[in-house]
Parts: sequence; C-alpha cells; structure tokens
Amino acid sequence: MSTHDPDHLRRRARTLRTLATTIESTPAMALDAHAGSDTWRTPRADLCRWILSTNQAQVHRAAEELRWDAHRLERRAAEIELERAALGGVS
Repeated sequence: MSTHDPDHLRRRARTLRTLATTIESTPAMALDAHAGSDTWRTPRADLCRWILSTNQAQVHRAAEELRWDAHRLERRAAEIELERAALGGVS
C-alpha cells in the first residue's frame, strides 16, 4: 500500500486510534485505584506509587501521540483527495 492512498491512510489512522484505546484500557492503567496509602505505607510504597503514576502518565501521553498521528494521517488523506480532485481525478 502506498502512503498516497487515502483509504490506506485512514485505515492506519483507525488502527492507531484502536491501539491508543487498547493501551489505555489495560488493567495496569487502573492499578492506582489499588495503590493508596491505606493499602501499603512505607517509603518504598510511596516510591512505587510515584513510579506507577509516572508510568501511567507516560502511557497516556503515548496514546495521545498515537491519536495525534492518526489525525495527521486523516488530514493527509483529505489533502490527497483534494489534490486529486483539483487535477481532475488523476492519481
């Protein structure tokens, strides 16, 4: 498939959005609900909670990057279609 095929770009965009949703829906993203100070109270527990929070934030940022990339692919697909229309449908 070519990067000049709007349908292919849109399929890739859908795949990226699905991946973003999937990684944000993993059980690891809900661990913070079970990691409160009422569960475990030590300096190591504080460190683990901080690391968990940091890692979850990184996952959310990665998912947002995937969504942004999907948006860019869809925008490029639309641009290609406009260019083709301006040229009278020439590929």
